[in-house]
Amino acid sequence: MQTLIQRMRAFLGLRQLRYGANASAMTILLLALLVMANILAVRFHRRIDVTATQSFSISQQSKQIVAALTQPIEVVGYFGAQDKALQSDVESRLKEYVAASPQFSYRFVDPDTDPVAAKNDNIANYGTIVVKYAGRKMQATASDEKAITGAILKVSQESPTTVYVLTGHRERSLDNTDPNGLSQLQVVLSEDNFNVQPINLTISTTIPLSNSLLLVADPQDAFTQSEFQILLDYINKGGRMVLMTNPLSITPFDILMQVWGLEWQPDIIIDQQSQVGNPLAPAVLEYPYTEITRNMTGQASVFNSVRSIKEIGNPPPQVTRRVFLSSSANSSAATKFTDGQVEVQESDAQGPLNFGYMLESPTKMRVAIIGDVDFVTNGYIQNAQANAALFRNTIAWATAQESLIAVPTIAPIDRKVFLTNDQSTLIFYSCVIGLPLLFIVTGIAVWWRRR
Repeated sequence: MQTLIQRMRAFLGLRQLRYGANASAMTILLLALLVMANILAVRFHRRIDVTATQSFSISQQSKQIVAALTQPIEVVGYFGAQDKALQSDVESRLKEYVAASPQFSYRFVDPDTDPVAAKNDNIANYGTIVVKYAGRKMQATASDEKAITGAILKVSQESPTTVYVLTGHRERSLDNTDPNGLSQLQVVLSEDNFNVQPINLTISTTIPLSNSLLLVADPQDAFTQSEFQILLDYINKGGRMVLMTNPLSITPFDILMQVWGLEWQPDIIIDQQSQVGNPLAPAVLEYPYTEITRNMTGQASVFNSVRSIKEIGNPPPQVTRRVFLSSSANSSAATKFTDGQVEVQESDAQGPLNFGYMLESPTKMRVAIIGDVDFVTNGYIQNAQANAALFRNTIAWATAQESLIAVPTIAPIDRKVFLTNDQSTLIFYSCVIGLPLLFIVTGIAVWWRRR
């Protein structure tokens, strides 16, 4: 009996057995940790996008929109058995929405196996996405982020804000598709669920106050006294307005500007730090911190033929006035320009020069004033990096819809590498032939040495 116990002790004391037991225990522990990590990953979705441009994440704007939801919202995707690849791609995107808001949920339905649900949601095609919120539902126009967020925005708003575009003074037209027109601006406003309607103050005696904004885009003719009175009544009652004008145009609403302690300047900003090589097209890379420009630093907004705005006094006590657009310190306000020639004189004001102001009051009045309109024309809004985002943010702030204010979308970076013939040959011989040959020679040398 004693001999058997001694043998068991000797067996259990073997070094190989101890090492084997330790390795088995570590393996079991590792497997347990992996299982637990997968369970947690399924229940608490969290994905970190380490790409430079956040290529695999939804935008900040989408996150802010779903985070502001006060009721549960459900997205239903109708995909058939043949659409598994597309469904997987959409699900990956929808998980980002779930991570942004506890109110967000989604599910998928096969219209072939559940035709009743498909009929109730008026599904006519595979791949259709339906967004449901507070008893309302809307089909997304596509399955990408832009379409899904647009449907969420539309279905979650009981009454969309109306943007009244002022006409009757030769303003820039939202129907004009020329480079100097604003047709793309209408697309931007529609994507953010704004109703866009023209308004002529010689026909309309009032500007609707409820859930509205007045857009004034570079008028060329003066306003009559009655038109100005209509506008003044709208502003005094808490109206909201975005006013844009160019150099060489008339100076609109001079009296109202003076009330706010501001004055249009008869100049053109010349900025040597232009990002497009044209001093007459200043670019803004650094912004004062405001609701409109937060998180926009480093994103270039490009303007063209900008007029500066001067502070000539303080606004009324109840009005808050802030700067949100300025030129660089290496800029000047040229006051001599004739026959297309712009000349900077010693007496001209030096930068930084303000050309964008925000004004608001306790009456809910919100006004944004910009000394340029070209930055939102068809020729600029799609080509400049952050022009569309700046305008979107301006409209969102003026209409008190801060959830729409977002970081500008960053264009994908082309990371293609082009090699010369010599570089290609070097990489081929060093990687395809050199590295394998090095491993073979090293292996032979180690084998020979151990012999």
